Amino acid sequence: MRMGWLGAAAGLAAVGAVVAARRIFNAPDDGADGAVPNSHGAGGFTPREGLDPTLLEILACPDDKQPVIYQREGDAERLTCTSCGKRYPVRDGIPVMLIDEATVGPLPTEADIAAAHAVRPEGKPAVVGASA
Repeated sequence: MRMGWLGAAAGLAAVGAVVAARRIFNAPDDGADGAVPNSHGAGGFTPREGLDPTLLEILACPDDKQPVIYQREGDAERLTCTSCGKRYPVRDGIPVMLIDEATVGPLPTEADIAAAHAVRPEGKPAVVGASA
């Protein structure tokens, strides 16, 4: 009987975590394809673009605890560590901050970091390779 209650509690916690993540990352609760309710009347939806600026301020590289910058290259979004260069994927608007999922790349340049900081308040990624 005790295992049943523990399983139910774990399941409820998992559902709560999913709902919280959807709210943080501006994902809809109804399963729509990346659209979020907007303030332009009832039922209106806007495609998800970017990450919550508050989240971008607090995220750090899980390996060396240094700041990360939000970037987009083609259709792929990522968070890149400004210290070690590890690149953490952003999948369906959710940052995957697992060291095992990271790829190692070159350190971002000062221009890359400045471009990312310029658009951070909007929650949008800096486009890699875009001319300044």
